Amino acid sequence: MSCSNRHCPFFKFEADGAKIADDAIACVVNDCTHVVEFDHGEVLFMQGQPSSNLFALNEGMVKICSNTADGREQIVGLSSPSNLLVGLQSLNEDRYAYTAVAATPVRACRINHHAMLAKVRNDGGVAVRLIEAINAQLAHSRALMEVMGHRCAASKIAAFILLMTPKSTNGNGTCNCQVEMPFSRVEMAGLLGLSEETVCRSMAMMKRMGAVNAPRGRIEIRDWDRLHAIADECCGGQIIN
Repeated sequence: MSCSNRHCPFFKFEADGAKIADDAIACVVNDCTHVVEFDHGEVLFMQGQPSSNLFALNEGMVKICSNTADGREQIVGLSSPSNLLVGLQSLNEDRYAYTAVAATPVRACRINHHAMLAKVRNDGGVAVRLIEAINAQLAHSRALMEVMGHRCAASKIAAFILLMTPKSTNGNGTCNCQVEMPFSRVEMAGLLGLSEETVCRSMAMMKRMGAVNAPRGRIEIRDWDRLHAIADECCGGQIIN
């Protein structure tokens, strides 16, 4: 099967060490994969539902949510097109450990993980790709933990913006790059363990510094160097709570 999802960890295929031309690249798990689409707000799967599929995003962003003991929905992560697989944490579980919701219109490859695991047992190449996807998930989780460990609100928010920026656009110097952030200040505050007021105040400060502009639902990075400096330092020693 021809595949156009270059973000899927099962996309690239090599035969005898030689890469097949891009327009002929096949999916190595094509017989257990279907392309699916979700509108904004649609649920890919619910926490507690039987775990049956993984999703490799081709377009859009997905919110990873967990239900708290008091019934609230807490955003615990975000996934955008990369070599991450949505649902990977529940690969060996009977039921999904969290809910995945389309934060934007989403196009993805839906992979039946039971069929994929059968392939893993018989195909070392597929197994290696799954290991790479697991390593990518661990690296992303570690990066998010590092964001949460930043000392002040502004550095935490700046590091989070950089984490969610596609690597292909992450540069240096002064340039304009718009990044879609399809969640509210309240949701960002909940994810980063901050108050809504603190997020608003920190974003306003970064705007005054010329690092970002933040119209509703979108963040425009105006100065990469300054944004990196805010993420790496603590706003010149000023702690923002």
